[in-house]
Order: sequence, then C-alpha cells, then structure tokens
Amino acid sequence: MSDVRAEYREEPCKVALNRVKGMAFTWSLNPYMGCVHRCTFCYVRAFELRANRPFDSRYGTSIRVKVNIPEVLRRELARPSWRREGVAIGAATDPYQPAEGRYRLTRACLEVLGEAANPFSLITRGPLIVRDADVLAAAARRADVSVTFSIPTLDAEIWRRTEPGTAPPRQRLRALSKLVDAGIRASVGLAPILPGISDRPESAPVRDTVRQLAREHGIRDRRRVRLEPPPEPEQLELLSA
Repeated sequence: MSDVRAEYREEPCKVALNRVKGMAFTWSLNPYMGCVHRCTFCYVRAFELRANRPFDSRYGTSIRVKVNIPEVLRRELARPSWRREGVAIGAATDPYQPAEGRYRLTRACLEVLGEAANPFSLITRGPLIVRDADVLAAAARRADVSVTFSIPTLDAEIWRRTEPGTAPPRQRLRALSKLVDAGIRASVGLAPILPGISDRPESAPVRDTVRQLAREHGIRDRRRVRLEPPPEPEQLELLSA
C-alpha cells in the first residue's frame, strides 16, 4: 500500500447524480472526488490533465469529501421526473477508498438507492465493501444490483507499480467471495490490460490464474478491457516509473 498522505476537504455538493455521455451508463455517483489508490492507468488522470489540475505524482493527494451527498441523492431520486435509471458508482473515484471507513458516505448512498428501489452498479478495488454486504443484499432484493471488483493482475510487481494505493489482489478476491456468499451478483474486472506491461506472453498465466481463482470463489463473470486508446505520453511515464 502507498504511504502517500492525503488532504481531505469536507465540502457539500449541489448535485449527486451526474449525467454521463459516451459510456456504458447514463448516470454516475461519486461520493468522493480524487482517489488515494493513485492507479497509474486511471483515465481520470487524463481529465485532470485537460482541466489543468494535478495528474502526475500529486494526483490523489487531495480528496474532496461530499459530506451531504446522501441527502442530495435522496432529493434527486424523489423528483417526479426521475425514472429510476441505473446509476454507476465509482466511475471517477473508488467509493471504498480508505476515507469511506470514516465517512460512510457510500454506505449511506446505497441505503438511499435501496430504499428507492433504484438499480445500480458499483466498481471498486476496496475490500471495505464487505462491511456493506447487508445493505447491498437488501438493495438487491428490490432492484438490480451488481458489483465489479477490479483485479487486473495477481503479479506483485505489476500491482505495486500500477496500483500503489490499493489492497493486494488476493485480498480483493477473498472480499469478493464474501459478497458472493451473501448472494450479491459479482464480477471480476480484468481491466485494463496494459500495453507492454500486462499484455506480455508471460502475463497470460497470471490472467488465467485470476480466472481460475474467480471460478473457485464462485464468481461468475470476468471482464477484460484493453487500455484503448493508448495513454498520453505523460501517463506512459507514470506506467513505466
């Protein structure tokens, strides 16, 4: 795990649900902005670069905590115009990064979504999600709920280089297994496949091992996405650092 210290800015938000274009989902929800996982391949870095915000080694050192997001979400879901469309949680920041242990904003948002019987999907690298298995299971009884655990590799060297602030991959698999045991629909995200790093022939056995372990843990779906298009030159420097 990375030992980089982050600053946490407690700020209210005016909007909880964000309309998204060009993605596989229409609405996203992010209780935090910024991510201490500091994955070198994260596409959010490219957005930060274009917005002239820190995207290099400073990325992930300042986290915005949307302290009122559960209340704002509740109001938005209660609008007559809302049609209970699917919501993607964790599209721009991990909802189970360490700050969630203190603030519990993701849990509160899941409770609100469950009460509204609103479908949602969630992607994370954080084993802390096991804490909320009860809320996820309750929500799944009322609406379509799915969880994807991102586990691009089991290779310790690649993990340390590309996901410096995350929990070890095998710890994530154990956490995901607990969600499956709780009756929650779960997937493994073998993404991204990094050009020149995790797409080498010697990496294939690692991906096969992830698939085998997923099957052993009762996880039904495995997803693979290659990093396309190739990252910006500045991002390639981070990937190879």
